[in-house]
Amino acid sequence: MNIEYYLITKSICLDSNQWSIFIGIVSVFLTILGFVIAFIIYKRQRSDNACDAFNFFQGFLPPLKDAVTSTIESLEEFDSSLKDSNDNFRIPVLYSSLSDRFLNKINIVDLNRYYLSKNKIKHEILKSFIVNSNFIGDYLNYFTTQIDFFREHYKEKENIYSEWQLLRSNKFFASVYDNKEDIAYKSFYANWVKDFNNDTEIFEFNEDGIPQSVISRKLLVSKHIDKLRHEVFPFIAQSEKANEINLIANKIVMAYEDIELFKNRMSRTISQDLLKFKEILEELNNLME
Repeated sequence: MNIEYYLITKSICLDSNQWSIFIGIVSVFLTILGFVIAFIIYKRQRSDNACDAFNFFQGFLPPLKDAVTSTIESLEEFDSSLKDSNDNFRIPVLYSSLSDRFLNKINIVDLNRYYLSKNKIKHEILKSFIVNSNFIGDYLNYFTTQIDFFREHYKEKENIYSEWQLLRSNKFFASVYDNKEDIAYKSFYANWVKDFNNDTEIFEFNEDGIPQSVISRKLLVSKHIDKLRHEVFPFIAQSEKANEINLIANKIVMAYEDIELFKNRMSRTISQDLLKFKEILEELNNLME
């Protein structure tokens, strides 16, 4: 017996086979519709997540730009001070926000998807910035280590360099008031100290004509200390004190040369860092909207 079923009204009736086919078609349709709806929701969710990542990213860029700008200014001042003839350094002050790896708080996949779909022109800039963000995040610790190393070695050499003061005071008096010392050596040394103390290229003088601060360390070493270590050499055979003066003068010259070497190395490092920070600043300006 063939049983018939009707749909809504008896005029629309189907037998069991037709009804099975109809149910199958409807099921397939509903399944496809479900997939379509799910895909639309998925696409919408991905788009929303991408927009959220972009907005979050944009919120971090202005303060980061301020930190990078200030860092550039501070590093430029420090680099300029490294060229100061009297080593009046201006140690830079860096923002702690440089060590904030804010990209770790953002879903990079969503952010990347946003730029691929909404702003392909800036996508390459974003990729470069993501790579450079590691430099920003590591820089504070890296620079602190560099500065600590520089300070430690600079202080060591500075202490040796500062012994130039002894050559016109303690060591000088010990030589000229020693009755056993050679007259020619004492005369040479006294003339050296006189010329040294009266050199207006080396010292600033007060109203009483007494030398105060040093104008140029470079001239102090090249014009007088280097001269002393060479010209005192002939007196070494007859004078132990002359030998000591020669040794001290040599140490001072070498310490000054090491200081200049440290400064030049640091300056080259800072110059490279500045190039990288300026590159990052340009990327920030291009990414900010």
